[in-house]
Amino acid sequence: MNILRNLVLCLAAAMTIGAAGRQQARWLETYHDFGAFAESDGPVSCRFYLVNTGDEPVAIVAARASCGCTAPQYPRGSIAPGDTAAVTVTYDPAGRPGHFRKYVAVDLSYPDSRTKLDIAGTVIGSEASVGTRYPAQCAGGIRMAKGALMVGDVTKGRMQTAFLGVYNTSDSTVTVRAEQLPPYLEMAAQGATIGAGEQSNLTFLFRSDRCPDYGLVEANILLLVGDQGCSLPVSAIVSEDFSGLDARELERAPVAYTEVSALDFGSYRRGSEAPVTRTFTVYNHGRSNLMIRRVYSADPGVTARAQSVKIKPGKSAEITVEFTPSAVRGAFFNARLSLITNDPAAPVKTIRLTATPEE
Repeated sequence: MNILRNLVLCLAAAMTIGAAGRQQARWLETYHDFGAFAESDGPVSCRFYLVNTGDEPVAIVAARASCGCTAPQYPRGSIAPGDTAAVTVTYDPAGRPGHFRKYVAVDLSYPDSRTKLDIAGTVIGSEASVGTRYPAQCAGGIRMAKGALMVGDVTKGRMQTAFLGVYNTSDSTVTVRAEQLPPYLEMAAQGATIGAGEQSNLTFLFRSDRCPDYGLVEANILLLVGDQGCSLPVSAIVSEDFSGLDARELERAPVAYTEVSALDFGSYRRGSEAPVTRTFTVYNHGRSNLMIRRVYSADPGVTARAQSVKIKPGKSAEITVEFTPSAVRGAFFNARLSLITNDPAAPVKTIRLTATPEE
């Protein structure tokens, strides 16, 4: 009987020692929002408090930040039962405009104790850092990563998505919307709402099926921020889709041929409004109709027109090119004319245009 009684007392004592030796701690909070602050204010810090709610001392054994812009500091000694310790987390905003969310992973001296301490905020960038990443000014405190929306190459009949990075340098939330869009361009949403100091991407959809032109397509749209706005150039290159042609269709395809690769307009008098005209011929050496999709020059002093937009096999058409000297922007006239056809082997032919000013 005494042996059984002693065994029960030993087990009870062991259970008491195990309960008294428990390590446990509680964080008062694990998230801090700095809100919006200026990059020029420099690093910002906050404290996360830890309370030892167990019966034994607890220690912070490690604190690791998710990136080099965040630095934790913590006490290296033990925390007695009932005592409090603080982990200080500092965020360096230098060169990091916009919204951020980072964390510090903290491990304590007992198993399964890892806790993530999250910080967040919005950095209103300085002129230097914002100017590097968003060099183009718009209106209402909005700056842009580029001064133009470049859609790139688009195959006729398909849709292309283009993005424009923007940053709000103001101290209030703004909404950016687009107006004066051509029929082939859409903004993916009615407007983009951007908080103070935050970055965003404006999304546009280029609908080539609604664009009547081939080759270089240019337009200017209006970005509005409240009642202020800025003009945004848009450019894309629309090309014909030949991917569906089979071997027989390629064999019977039209073939565009020109005898010239350059046109010389001779000498001209600076500032003259009288146009100078030259012509060249386009031949169809293929076995199906050659369609002239477009003939144009990006130079404002050049206009061109085709005698016919459809050339039957073995036939030809004349292209008339006019050059107006008063529109020359530089010291010399040196332009390029693009002839776009449905020739799958060479859909774009370039003719160089030159002229020499009179002395």
